[in-house]
Amino acid sequence: MVTPVDDNDTAAAAAVGAVSSNAAAAAAAVAVEATSEARAAVATAATATTTAGAATVASDAVVPAAVSNEDATDDSTNNKVCRFLITNLQGARGYAKNDFRIDLLQSKHGLYDIAETVFDIMDKEKLTNDMIYSHLWDMTFNKKVYKNGWRRQTMPDSGEWTQPASETDIDEGEPRLFSGLEKPLEKGQKGKFGGESASFEYVLESITDMSAAQKDKTYPHVSKVANQISTKVEDDWLTPSQKSQCIKLQEMWGKFYSGNNSWKRAKRSPDRAFTRAKPSAPQWGDELQIMGLLINADCKFKKCWTNIMQYAFVDRTESACSMRWYQLKKEDYRLKWYGKGKSAAEKISLAKRLAKSMMKVQLERKPKRERHPYANADEAVLREYAERDLAYENGY
Repeated sequence: MVTPVDDNDTAAAAAVGAVSSNAAAAAAAVAVEATSEARAAVATAATATTTAGAATVASDAVVPAAVSNEDATDDSTNNKVCRFLITNLQGARGYAKNDFRIDLLQSKHGLYDIAETVFDIMDKEKLTNDMIYSHLWDMTFNKKVYKNGWRRQTMPDSGEWTQPASETDIDEGEPRLFSGLEKPLEKGQKGKFGGESASFEYVLESITDMSAAQKDKTYPHVSKVANQISTKVEDDWLTPSQKSQCIKLQEMWGKFYSGNNSWKRAKRSPDRAFTRAKPSAPQWGDELQIMGLLINADCKFKKCWTNIMQYAFVDRTESACSMRWYQLKKEDYRLKWYGKGKSAAEKISLAKRLAKSMMKVQLERKPKRERHPYANADEAVLREYAERDLAYENGY
């Protein structure tokens, strides 16, 4: 192949020739005390050679447009594959029928790549028409919250942003690379994604060296996880160990709510003092969706409590759940949306999937006696609280 010659190549050749012609002079100078002028000439020629060589390398360099597997295998620090399990994926059109695994490269990808890949999944699964930038969203990982949408690009695809990224921003310009996180990746780290367009949970299942088979894959790599939960109202969705842990937690929460483990304002107290009191039950949240799915599947409360709800709602009593169950059956405006468009079997399966996710969260929680509301307040803050309370009372 004939290599075209340009001015840069001519200059580089001339510089090399200059070095060659001065090499003999340099050798002679070493023997007979070369003058400072000769040394300067040699240095000048060497500098010209280095500059020409650098120009040639720069003109031949190629910047990769996307992540390639070959790049990942060139360096021993780049061949780590991070596998994330995506669960409870929900879009505007409901929940996904399956869970998913996403494989990413530790040195090339970040948290934003997880979100971007999930939106591609939702598009293929027809769960939403929204794009990743359609609405604001938050992404929690390892107990730190990142926020998207609070800064914009000056022009589409310009790479320039209206403001520098803060510690919590996450977007294309600041993807929160795994290699740059405050804490290094570890197996078992968890996170959540929440926004108007989508919601899902994810956990880091493994960090492994890239195998020979994985080198042929394109990253991010997505695979479906078969849904192993049955469509029967049975307790086959959890292990015996999980059952026993849930039963113990039920007892612990029962003792917690029956004791004076919280605080309340003392009635008719001149100094607005607090006294010990029994804790109040938390507001109903995700429990209503699980109940609604089971109600719309024509399931009976007792069987649902025995096999599903008592393990997911460990901080609730059976009587409280029974009252809320029959109250929910009268709330048609709310009930009609749970499992809309799904069969009874799909509703039961989804209810068990959500119950399993809630149970895992509950197993990490323990009842804790509440501290005094002003336990950590200094004197100035206490004075401010007293003045505010006094002004509030005088207004009525």
